Parts: sequence; C-alpha cells; structure tokens
Amino acid sequence: ERYGSNNTESAASAATHSYGVDTNWYADTAATNHVTSELDKLTVQSKYKGTDQIHTASGAGMDIQNIGHVVIESPIKSLYLKNVLHVPQATKNLVSVYHFSLNNNASL
Repeated sequence: ERYGSNNTESAASAATHSYGVDTNWYADTAATNHVTSELDKLTVQSKYKGTDQIHTASGAGMDIQNIGHVVIESPIKSLYLKNVLHVPQATKNLVSVYHFSLNNNASL
C-alpha cells in the first residue's frame, strides 16, 4: 500500500481475497506503510483527519479512517508496527518491510 503525504494520492496495490478479511500479516516490500482493516488490532489509535487514500492495483481508492500501533508478540521479543493505517476496505493486513526493519532493528 502507498500512503501520500501533503494530501497527495499515491499509487498502491492491495490484494483482494474472495473469502473476506484475511487476519494474517503479509510482508510487502513495496508497501510504504502498514495497513489493516481490523480496528481491534490497533493498540493505540487516533482518528485520521486527512484526505489521502490507499489505492488498489485497479486504481480504486480506499479511505483511511484511523492510524495506530500494533504489537505482535513472538517467543523471542515483541515486534512493533508503528503508524498502521486502518483501512476498513482492505482485505489483507500488510507489513511494510522497510518500516518493520527500521522500527524493530530487524530484517525480513
């Protein structure tokens, strides 16, 4: 997914799943931000007040409703996803590989 700043729209791709929302997280090397449709995954959240959208590969726009953080517990340590975009129409939870690596001092 791509998220534009300064009220600009950026191109993006979003996977579509014919069976509804997929609750797994998927690493995406092209994603500029983390994206989820599941508001309850966000541990800290605030209402998004901008006009930017996430765009699917077909060009369809999806509104961003909230921004928040997610903590994923693992047997070794907690992993953090900061500034996750809550997009109710998204059908996959996407992890930006760049931001994940940066925020967790890790690589995928």
